[in-house]
Parts: sequence; structure tokens; C-alpha cells
Amino acid sequence: MEIINIDFKEAVIQSAHLFEDVLPQQVCLTGGNFGLQLVKGLKKINYNFSSVDFFLTDERLHCSKNDQNLNLLMRELEKLKNFQVNNFHAFQQTENPESSYKELVKKISPSFFDVTILSLGDDGHLAGHFANSHPLEDKRFCYTSDAKKAPNSRISFNLDFLIKSKQVVLAIFGEEKKNAAQDLINGQGIHSSICKSPTLKVFTDINL
Repeated sequence: MEIINIDFKEAVIQSAHLFEDVLPQQVCLTGGNFGLQLVKGLKKINYNFSSVDFFLTDERLHCSKNDQNLNLLMRELEKLKNFQVNNFHAFQQTENPESSYKELVKKISPSFFDVTILSLGDDGHLAGHFANSHPLEDKRFCYTSDAKKAPNSRISFNLDFLIKSKQVVLAIFGEEKKNAAQDLINGQGIHSSICKSPTLKVFTDINL
């Protein structure tokens, strides 16, 4: 793990330029503000996205379209150079979470994602993997119907799977994330085990 103290804007810029360094074929994106700003930042780099497969780290189920990560990011993804809509592999809005991931698993490379972008929640969750999430039939995925924040139904890649990506960026910004960030680094967080990963790069404006 490498911790880099940096402001939010510069973290977005450096994360975007990571694409030029890694040349990813498969990318897994967080939703929320950091994911949205990163996609906007990707428009500013000279990169051909025609052969890049995009995935979401997680999705909100049983909610309005305006709350779904798919719709929050798609408007900006479509503006990327040569972006192919067919290369965006989303969770499906299904009643049974086991059905939600059945199509996208066919597109996942057996060698894991090239780049995964994460953002820490103020309760310590990452992606949609909460303390009360439980593994699904395919252990690469987990689900909870009782997330701390609405929408409460969340399906997600399991963090044990995501951390095996060739490069992982974790964004931690805002004083409200300080306690969760300290717990994560000090081994007391939900996902503290990821800190052992040599491919994890943490961008933060908090002194850890």
C-alpha cells in the first residue's frame, strides 16, 4: 500500500493519467462523487476507450433510476473518446440479487481487473460491500438489503476479489471520513485486510 497526501482535484487528475500508464482493458469504477469526477477527468486525456470494458464496483437495487450508479455514470462515459456502450457491463435491476450479475460475469477476465477505483464510505464500507453484506452463490459478489444509507439494497463485487486487481486506487476525502480511514489503516476497519496489498494506492487529504 502506498499513501499519497493530495487534494481531491489532483487525485482525479492522477487517477485519470493512470489509464495512460497501465493501458487497461478492464476497469471497475466506483459510483459516487469520485467516480463521477474521474469519468469527467478521463475526457481530458488522450486515450482511445474503444477497447476498454467498464464495470461498476457495485449497484443500488430496488430504487429509482436517478439513484442507480449506472445512470449516474453513463451520461459522462458516453462522452469519452470512442466509448462503446456495449463495453459497459452493469448489474441488472432484478428482484433476486443472484440474477443481477449473471450476464456481466461472462465478460470478466480470468486474470482480474486491470484497474479498480474505490472510495471509502464514512462507515468504512468500500464499493457496496458493507459490514452486513453476505456472499452470494458466486463468491466474487455480495449483497445486503439493509445498507446504512438509502437505497438500502446493494449488490457489489466482494472486496477480496477487487483487491486482486492489477492496480487499485482508493480515494479518501473529507474530514467526515477521518475515523473510518484511521480504522482502515490501523487494522480495525471492515476491510483493513486490503492494506496488505502492494497494488493499492491511497489518495487522501487526511493525515494518516
